[in-house]
Amino acid sequence: MDFNELLQKIIEKTGSSQDEIQKKILEKQQELSNLVSKEGAAYIIAKELGLDVFPKTKRRLEIKNVVPKIRDLKLSARVIRVFEPREFKGKNGKKGKVASIILGDETGNIRLSLWDDQTNIVEKLNPGMAVETFGAYTREDGVGGVELRLGNRGGVRILEQSELPTFDKLKRPEAGRINISDLKEGEIAELRASLVQMFETSIFYEICPQCKRRVAKEGTEFKCDEHGKVEPVKTIVLSGIIDDGTGNIRIVFFRDVALELIGMDIKKALENEESFFDSIDVLGKEFIITGKARKNKMFNRIEFVATSVKEIDPIEEANKILNMLEAKI
Repeated sequence: MDFNELLQKIIEKTGSSQDEIQKKILEKQQELSNLVSKEGAAYIIAKELGLDVFPKTKRRLEIKNVVPKIRDLKLSARVIRVFEPREFKGKNGKKGKVASIILGDETGNIRLSLWDDQTNIVEKLNPGMAVETFGAYTREDGVGGVELRLGNRGGVRILEQSELPTFDKLKRPEAGRINISDLKEGEIAELRASLVQMFETSIFYEICPQCKRRVAKEGTEFKCDEHGKVEPVKTIVLSGIIDDGTGNIRIVFFRDVALELIGMDIKKALENEESFFDSIDVLGKEFIITGKARKNKMFNRIEFVATSVKEIDPIEEANKILNMLEAKI
């Protein structure tokens, strides 16, 4: 439903004039510190009047069921963590802002990314608050997961009452040490494993300097779906096989985690682009790797996306084993 259709529905419901309703919409925007567009404000007014303008759902959508490319998503969750806005320079030196919020329910967590004026929302939110996002959409986050964005009609409202579990009962990411043979899809875990194979595929690619997503090349220019034509920067992705004696699994290291693995910054890595795999020394080494198991739809198998990696510290590992043994006594 577009803005004009929604405006007419509100006029019919209230019997007010168009000028009166537009004034109410402006007042609603001001009430919400201009955190929503006029479309978003109109949707809130329509909802308050009891108008059926949102798609009906039989039950609340759980975060574990959120996938990329959902449109007009309404999601209820609690605020897990709030990241303060940070500034960046876009094309032509124009400044922008980006912030994010981690939302959670009893099934998992998801990141809500906010841009420019949307970042003002974080000032009103604290961990534990129950909120509802509306007019949102989902997209891949560039590292194998899903994130939430707000559309032009989108916003976040605080829920005074909610059936969501209390904050202390929410499912939050915890990386427990497990064996590869026990790893299940969607599980966040810590693995102790050796890197036994590296795939010598194309490892460098261009991303948008603002949203850090892969950009497409059109002729001699690069285009970001979110920010249009951009001057891209290069980043890195590495993949291979790890084995812990109980099994093996394909693993993917994106960006900073890939650089952490090889002990280089991106500038140094690019200097060795022509002979990259001869310049690194990681095969056969044992690592502690934290990450998440996901289903690779192309190959229909589970793979592990690393979020942190470090070489084995023998003393630290020995102490961990001793503590585990003492806990069992």
